[in-house]
Amino acid sequence: MQFSRGCPFQCEFCDIIVLYGRKPRTKSPEQLLAELQRLYDLGWRRSIFMVDDNFIGNKRNVKLLLKALKPWMAEHNYPFRFNTEASIDIASDQELMDLMVECNFNAVFLGIETPDEASLALTQKFQNNRDSMTNSVETIVKSGLRVMAGFIIGFDGEKAGAGDRIVRFVEQTTIPTAMFSMLQALPDTALEHRLRKEERLLDRDSGMNQTTLMNFIPTRPLEDIAREYVNAFWTLYDPSRYLDRTYRHFLKLGAPKCRSRVREVSWVNVKALLTLCWRQGIVRKTRWQFWANLIGILRHNPKVWEPYLGICALGEHFLEYRQIVKDQIEVQLQAYLKESSRDRVRELDVA
Repeated sequence: MQFSRGCPFQCEFCDIIVLYGRKPRTKSPEQLLAELQRLYDLGWRRSIFMVDDNFIGNKRNVKLLLKALKPWMAEHNYPFRFNTEASIDIASDQELMDLMVECNFNAVFLGIETPDEASLALTQKFQNNRDSMTNSVETIVKSGLRVMAGFIIGFDGEKAGAGDRIVRFVEQTTIPTAMFSMLQALPDTALEHRLRKEERLLDRDSGMNQTTLMNFIPTRPLEDIAREYVNAFWTLYDPSRYLDRTYRHFLKLGAPKCRSRVREVSWVNVKALLTLCWRQGIVRKTRWQFWANLIGILRHNPKVWEPYLGICALGEHFLEYRQIVKDQIEVQLQAYLKESSRDRVRELDVA
């Protein structure tokens, strides 16, 4: 579902402000509640992702929505669980976070991009430099919103070791699901226009996924960036590291404030639970860690056990996906290096 369009910020690499503008427009609370009622009448009782580019782009209007949504959710016995995307300055508005949790929002995706302040300033993501991002993530998690986050490597002027710095930040902030990619120049963005003027764009589709090399010439060797990227991706989703981050994240996650609806037990859910316990609790070398962490959650924050196991299960996807990322990036990198070598030979022949 979507409540708003547009984002008030001006991040150089982002195409949202190109497509939808920098003035967020919203639906009325009545319209969104009517859409939710229709989903309810159709029998939907699971998660809903509010796909707004920045759910809190217009804080006044989003608070009006949440104040109307709160009693509707209570009257309908909390039939939905909401996730969304927001800028990290959500941490500065406790009232807003409390309202979201009271409406059964349980997770928020943050565009953190990089812990390097110089890179954030260069790409004009000034909102991430206003306060400590580590403290902001901590505040959001303790409020009851699980944090997902996006990270990017390959900004201009970036110093060596960016991949390691991202891994350290993710470990420090305990973010379980860190979506990581190399920077791409998307069509019509300020970044693409600048790179075109600088004649640094490559004849390569952006791909817009995690298995594609950059589509422009970076300010440091592409090979170094690609190696750091693959190594960081591999490290982030090491089974033991992933379980540890997830455990620490849910230990400090604020407990749900909503009385959740009693869910029907389905064979699909039972099968998923048994598969998780078999793979992570018996087969894998981290089996003792899995059971110790689960017992710790049941002892110290028992109300979050269900989403905790759900995020543990996501590790199965990332464990497989990190191999796909490694293999595909390696193939593209080798092709790039061969082409670069041929270009150098041709230049020497001409000379």
